[in-house]
Formats: sequence, C-alpha cells, structure tokens
Amino acid sequence: MKTAQHVYDVVFSGFGASSCILINELHKKNELRNKRILIIEPSEKKTNDKTFCFWAKPSDDIIEDYKEIITHSWSKVMINQKKKREINPLKYHHISCEGLYNKTRKILKQYDVTMSREKVAQIEEKNLVLITTSKTTYEAHMVFDSRPPKIKMPLSEKQNIWQSFTGYKVKLKDAVLDENTCTLMDFNVNQDGGTQFVYILPYSNSEALFELTRFGKEKINTEAAQRDLKNYIHRNYGSFNIAEVERGVIPMFMDMPKCQQSKRIIPIGTRAHMVKPSTGYAFKNMYKHAQTLSAQVGQSILKQKSSSRFKFYDRLLIYILAVWPQMGKPIFNRLFSSQSLSYILRFLDENSSLKDDMGMFSKLQIGTFLKAVLYLFIEKSKPQLILFAPLMLYGLLHFILPEYAELSIYALIAIGLFLVGIPHGAMDHKTGLFSDNKKINLSFIFKYLSVMSMAYLVWLISPTVALVTFIIYSAWHFGETDIQEWKINSRFVGFLWGLLMFSALFFSHVSELNVILKTLNVQALPSELPWLGLFIWSLIVSFILARLHRSLPWVLLTCFLALSYWMPLVMSFAIYFVFHHSWSGWKHLRTSFKESNWSLFKTALPFNLGAFVLFVVLFLNSGMGWDYNIAQIFIFISCISLPHILSMSYFYKKLKTKRV
Repeated sequence: MKTAQHVYDVVFSGFGASSCILINELHKKNELRNKRILIIEPSEKKTNDKTFCFWAKPSDDIIEDYKEIITHSWSKVMINQKKKREINPLKYHHISCEGLYNKTRKILKQYDVTMSREKVAQIEEKNLVLITTSKTTYEAHMVFDSRPPKIKMPLSEKQNIWQSFTGYKVKLKDAVLDENTCTLMDFNVNQDGGTQFVYILPYSNSEALFELTRFGKEKINTEAAQRDLKNYIHRNYGSFNIAEVERGVIPMFMDMPKCQQSKRIIPIGTRAHMVKPSTGYAFKNMYKHAQTLSAQVGQSILKQKSSSRFKFYDRLLIYILAVWPQMGKPIFNRLFSSQSLSYILRFLDENSSLKDDMGMFSKLQIGTFLKAVLYLFIEKSKPQLILFAPLMLYGLLHFILPEYAELSIYALIAIGLFLVGIPHGAMDHKTGLFSDNKKINLSFIFKYLSVMSMAYLVWLISPTVALVTFIIYSAWHFGETDIQEWKINSRFVGFLWGLLMFSALFFSHVSELNVILKTLNVQALPSELPWLGLFIWSLIVSFILARLHRSLPWVLLTCFLALSYWMPLVMSFAIYFVFHHSWSGWKHLRTSFKESNWSLFKTALPFNLGAFVLFVVLFLNSGMGWDYNIAQIFIFISCISLPHILSMSYFYKKLKTKRV
C-alpha cells in the first residue's frame, strides 16, 4: 500500500536541460506553489558536461529569462575562415549547463522539492501515474518525462545518422582571436568519408572552444579527430595548451520513436522530439515547448506539432548526408555563399517562407536534392508500390493480353509466396513462444503440432465453427501486423481493421465465396442480402478510421480493397497476403532479429521445400478431385496459421514492452 510520502503532485523524470527550462517556466507562472515535487535523476548534475547555444534578439523573452547565465555572446559569424558577417539584430549566445542547473536549484529552494538519486525504470498510467525505480514506486498526478526514447528496432541508416564531436577548450600562446566572432562551420579539415567541420567559440582573444564535428552514419573516430583538431588549431592559430576535452554524440534521427502523451504523462526534451534532427540545436525548441506547457497547466495539454515542411527539409538533408556524404561540404559551402545569414538563421528557426525556401534550394545542388526527393518517395512508398504493382499489371494485361492476365498474376503470386509469403511464417521458432532457445527442436515441433491438431479437431467437429474461428484469429493477426507497421498503439483498432478487411473482400465476392464454402461443407451465404451495400459500408468505416488515425498507408490499402471488387477473390486476397501482409511481417522480423534478407531466407528454405512438396502431392494426385484438394489445402493453412499467429502475437507483444 502506498504511503502519502510516495505520492507527489508533479514528478520530473530527469534533471537535464528540458526539465530545468520547464521548472523555470512553471516558476514564472506561479504553477509550483503548494505542490509536492519529486525530481528523479541518477547523476549529481554538478559538472559542466554540456553547453547550449542559440541566437536571439535582445528583446526576445529568452534573453530576459536567461541573461544572468549567458556566459558569452557573439555579434559576428564566420564561415570557412572567410569574411566576418554581422548577424544584427541577432546575437549568438552561449549558456553552460552548470549555470542552468544552479539557476534552477536556486528556484527549487522556494518549493517543497525532493531530489532522488535514482533511475526511472518504468512509467505507467493507472488512476495516478506509477513511476517505478530500482528502489521504490512513486505515484504522481503529473509526470514530465525527459528520458530518451527507447529504440526497439534498428533504424534506417539512410534517415538516422549521428552528430558526433571532439572538442578542446584551449589557451592560445598568442592573442589572435576576435572574441566577438564565432565560427559556425569551417570545412577546411579532412572529411574522412563524412561531413566534418570545425566549430569555434572564442571566450577571449586567446581562449576558445574548438570542436571537430562530424555528420555521418559512423561516429567520429576519436584518435583521428584529436590529431586533425590539433593540426587545425596549430596551423591556423599557433601554439596552444589544452585546458579541457569535450566529447559528445547527438542523434540526428528522423525516425525517433514517438512517445505516448496523455493528460498526466508529458514527454519533454529529446523524448518530445525537441532536438532539430538536421542541426542538433535544441535549447530554443525546449524553451518554446516549456512556454506552451506552462500555459496549458490544468488544461488538456496539446502535443507540440512541428512543421511538416521543415521536417521534410530535414529528411532530405539527412538522406543526402547519409547516402552521398561527399555532397555535405559543397552543399553547406554553397548555402552560406549564396544566402544571407539572417535568412539562414530564420530558416533554421523554421520561420522562413515557402517562396524564400524555394529560392534557396534553386541556388543549391538542385539535382542532388531532386534525386533525394525521388529516392525518398520510392522508399516511403515501397509497401504501396509493392502492393499495387500486381494490381496494375493485372489491369494492363486484362486489356492487352486478357487470356494471360490471371495466369501471369498467379505465377507472380507463386513467386512471392516462395520468396516471402511462406518464409515469413517459417520464423516462428525465433519468436521464442514455442522454443525457449529459439531453435527448432523436438519440444518446438511437439508444441507446434499440438496447436495445429487442436485446430484440425475443430474442423472435424464443426467446419462452420472452425471457419469462423479461423477468420477471427486471422483478422486479429492481419490487423496486428498492420498497426505495427502504421505505428498505431491499439490492438482493438487492429482487430477491427482485420474484420473490415475480410468483410470488404467477402462482401464484394459473395458468389466466389460460396463456391469455397461449398468445398468446405459450410452453408452458403444467402444471395438476397445487400452485400454490395455492406461492402461499401466496410470501405467507408475503413476510410473513417484511417482518417482518424491520419494514416495514408491505411487509406491506400482501403483503396486497394475497393479496386479488388473487379478482381477474383482468391487473387485479391493472395495479393494482399503476399505483397502486403507477408512483406510487412518479414520486414518486422528482419529488423528485430538484425539479420539480412538472405540469412532469413536460408533459414526458411526447408519450409519452402516442404510446402512445395505438399503442393505437388495434392495437385498431382487428382484422384480425390480438385475440390477436395483445395479444401484440404485451405484446412491445412488454417491449422498451421494458429501457432504462427500465436507466435507473431507474442513477438509483437515483446516489441511493445520495449517501449517504455
């Protein structure tokens, strides 16, 4: 039973920059008075382990709020050791994290605050919010969660790279620095297969922070970076002594996992995607987010929405830096030579106009950017292109070679079954449900066959019950796979979508469905019911759900179901199963197991050969009749599907438990 000592009004998970900035804002709004506050932070937070920089006008609120801890400001900026450029009315400001921590601690002394040196293991919402640490469990009315999001599956290297750096705080022998001018980027260093530059913040005419920064799929090589940075400083500024060494890594991730936000659990900082992926700048974003949150205390807190236009720009740049890293240096050089600094800083603040942005892109390496747009479209649309390609091919052949249309598509489906359809279901031992060591052994085979036998027993007792049960657990499985792909966190929604998918397919092909039902000894559906209307309603509800969840892939899949009205039932379902469902499941397994397509395919090869033998036995032995053979294949598929669906449901559940 929880004691009153363990119940708090507000809990901050972490005492980093985002928590400190939010505490400052809540203090300004007088929202911390008469509150029991708990801050859970595993480290002491007394060292100057980070620095923060931002640009602002003297009249901006952020300057007024943090002027006492701004350690230095620069009115001029230099790129590539070239002409110094004024950025009036802006200045580039520096804040040390030590100053931010101390400022915040001073504020907290005015309130009822408990500091706990622990690490948060889990946060979950019940009647109140439960915060579990290694030592105890706390309850809170509201939690601000700044833990970095857990990445449950490997991210694409084409959209998720690193900003890594090695820095020296140095004392130069000669006073050669202009303490009013900082260098944002100097690319006159070895690029080492990525995009590398030196960043310089002078604190006096002989003291400065020099950082060698890298944008790339690989993090900076520390030994090479130290050598290159020392050579750079000595070559351009003469002899020096190193006072401090800095190292750091910032994720430039476009696919950072989305963390759930509720009325009581609010993500902040990196967890709320406040770090701009293409630059790593975060302080101003965290400040604006804190202003928004503090203004909404006591209300339904809205999610911070970023501009889709600027997210697209970030995605383009990161793709180029990842795939064509040699283009980084020329792109940045041309950007700074062709645009004013005032526009560039406005662009980085996401305050520029579309017209100005188009003018900027026209002066850059436009061919590279257009190529990136095309590649991104293909990669993002790959699932839909794979799904619609057989449909479009069928339509084309239906007009030019109608006698070969169906045969060609079924041949394509057979190839797809061999490459991904059957293999995606041959990884059940690797999910761990029926095999503790994730290997195929006698125990796994016994458990798997036992579940199949239970399903087959139902077919012997009542084909109707067996068929309805098969449709229900298949709807669950297809829906579960799709919501995993679409990042929708509701199994009920997935199950509902699975039922709608089957409804749309069946209601639009009742006559063909009845033929199949006859072979299975199941009563046919009455022809007088308004099946076309039910088909249309299935599509309408699917479109509504897709719109509510803002899922374009869902919309397109519903469009596929609408177009399947003009295709045979078996063909429509087979295309969905092979080119959508199996492809998605295969991708989830491959990324989770961190194996290549070929490695997984080799694992599945025995199952492929077994399926091929079964197919040959049933279809070359026509003594029992084609209807009987088709019925037996259908029953076999339904029986083998049950342990597969249980395995995949266990697999997806394990994936979800990694989302803390």
